[in-house]
Amino acid sequence: PKQNIEAGVRYMRWLLDRFGGDVKLALAAYNAGEGAVKKHGNKIPPYAETRSYVKRITSHYDKIKM
Repeated sequence: PKQNIEAGVRYMRWLLDRFGGDVKLALAAYNAGEGAVKKHGNKIPPYAETRSYVKRITSHYDKIKM
């Protein structure tokens, strides 16, 4: 579990850097893959599951960020 969490955090940091700090795009890429985000013009892909994931995670994030 520790290695899995560390790898996930490193990947998310990389995605944030790749997408200029845009949390929503990084989350979309985490869920659907970087290629999907790139394919759709660096926008959240029109996949229901990905859009739901981004909405759900950003909602939690907004509640806990300071």
